[in-house]
Amino acid sequence: MIIGLNEFTKLKPDFFLKKNTRFLFYLSGIIVFYMITLPVLGILPTNISIWGTALILACLILALINKPKKPINFLLNFSFAYIYVSIPFALLATFHFLNDLKIEDHELLLGFFIILWSNDVFAYLVGSTIGKTKLAERISPKKTWEGTIGGIILSMLAAYLISNYFFSLDLENWLVLGLLISIFATLGDLLESWFKRQAGVKDSGKLMPGHGGVLDRFDGMILAAPIVYIYLSIVL
Repeated sequence: MIIGLNEFTKLKPDFFLKKNTRFLFYLSGIIVFYMITLPVLGILPTNISIWGTALILACLILALINKPKKPINFLLNFSFAYIYVSIPFALLATFHFLNDLKIEDHELLLGFFIILWSNDVFAYLVGSTIGKTKLAERISPKKTWEGTIGGIILSMLAAYLISNYFFSLDLENWLVLGLLISIFATLGDLLESWFKRQAGVKDSGKLMPGHGGVLDRFDGMILAAPIVYIYLSIVL
C-alpha cells in the first residue's frame, strides 16, 4: 500500500514536489489503512475512527500550509489517493473476517485472487489470440472485447470450480463474485491505463522489471476489492 502511494505521487508529481508534503501524504494514507483494518481485527476499538479522522485533517491542513500549486486540485488528488490506494488495500486485508461468525477464514481472500488472476490470464490469452474489436483504444490499445468476454467466461468457470472446494459461499454467490471481479478488474485496468496516459508514463513503477509497479499489478484489485467487500457485507 505504501509503495502504491509512492507510485501515485509520481503520477501526479506537480502536487508532491516537497518532501514534507509527501511525508504527510504517506502518513495520512497509513492512518486511513489502519482506521479500517485495526478495528476489524479487534486490535483497536471502533471509535478510533474519530481520532483517525482528526489526524488526517491535521495532515491535510499542514500540507496546505506548504502552499501547493492549485490547492483545490491538490486536495482532490490528496484525498482521491485514499480512495484509490489505501481503502482497497485495507478492505482486502479484512476479507478473511467477512463471515457470519466473524472468525478467521482465508477462503474468501484466496477465492478472490484465483478469480482475479483467471480473468487477467484468460483475457490476455483470448485477446492476443482472437481479439480484434478494441474495447477502449484511446486508453488501452491492446484491450479487446473478445479478451474481456473471454476473461468473464473463465472467471465464472473459476468461480464454479472454487465453489466445489471452498464452502464459505454457495455456488450462486461465487458465480456473482466471478462476474463482479471480472467486470471491475477490467475497469480498474482501464482506469490505471488512463492515469498513466495522463502522466505520460508506461508503468507506474519499476518494482517488478517487465511488469511495472504495485499499481500496475494491483490495478484490477483496486476497483474489484471494494465492490466485492460491499457485496459480501450485504449477503453475509
